[in-house]
Amino acid sequence: MGPLLAVLLVSAAEAKVFYGKKEALAQVFPDADRIETITSFPTEAQLAKVRELSGAEEDEKIVTWHVGHRGDQILGYAYFETHTVRTLPETLLIVVSPAGDVRNLLLLAFYEPPEFQPSERWLGQFDAAKLGPDLRVARQIHGITGATLTSNAVTRGVRKVLALYQVLIAERK
Repeated sequence: MGPLLAVLLVSAAEAKVFYGKKEALAQVFPDADRIETITSFPTEAQLAKVRELSGAEEDEKIVTWHVGHRGDQILGYAYFETHTVRTLPETLLIVVSPAGDVRNLLLLAFYEPPEFQPSERWLGQFDAAKLGPDLRVARQIHGITGATLTSNAVTRGVRKVLALYQVLIAERK
């Protein structure tokens, strides 16, 4: 067995998928009577504003939200955020409340070694978080000892999703 194949097998063995899409949406919207999918195509001006607000470098050309409804009440806006931590991806489901703060944060998949994985307790720091200058590691968010890249990646992802919400949803209400 060659060294590349051995690395790929070890990486695949360490990869963890915790929730599928339907299961994750059911978990974050247990009281919803329907979940609507809305897709938008941000303009360059909107993307520039998202970059300015979040500090994120990525450009989301297509943004898909999953909106939980109970009757005519909106329960929240869920966004599947996938990004690279160190060299491998993680996927989060970030739910933003209609007021614009983090209502829920679920780790759906993590492909880095398990010792770098954020715990549910650590992810709980983002409950009710709002986009602002202090939503950063070493300010409002405590880092994970030995997993600084994970701490920063999750925080950047949350900041990006909150900025997308602010620019694409809140400013259009």
